[in-house]
Amino acid sequence: MPIHLDISDLDRLVIAVGLGEITPDDIAEVAREFLKTGRQHYGKIIDTSAGTSPIDDDRLAAIAAFLRADPQAGSRGPLAFVVDPKRGVLPQKFADLTAGERPVKVFNTLRDARKWVRENMKKPL
Repeated sequence: MPIHLDISDLDRLVIAVGLGEITPDDIAEVAREFLKTGRQHYGKIIDTSAGTSPIDDDRLAAIAAFLRADPQAGSRGPLAFVVDPKRGVLPQKFADLTAGERPVKVFNTLRDARKWVRENMKKPL
């Protein structure tokens, strides 16, 4: 699969890295598999800087709706995208679709994304 997930329970952080051509089905499958983990409250960084996807606006909206329908959707942690500044349109569209549901932002560097996710994590009880 062209999407690699790294889940750190210690840091409550998920990093997904997309490499090469990523299909809408690849994205949907990773979303389904991630929801099964029960870690929706973790911070997430999705690095798309080395990947491309032919996903259209309708499929992107369908993935956003699928994630929104999850019973734990209200507890979703912050989401940061890392993009190639020359082609970061898809992550920005997804960020725009889900703004207001949880903290979400697009970055050009992993360092900035990590810092922002840490700052936007809910403190444990």
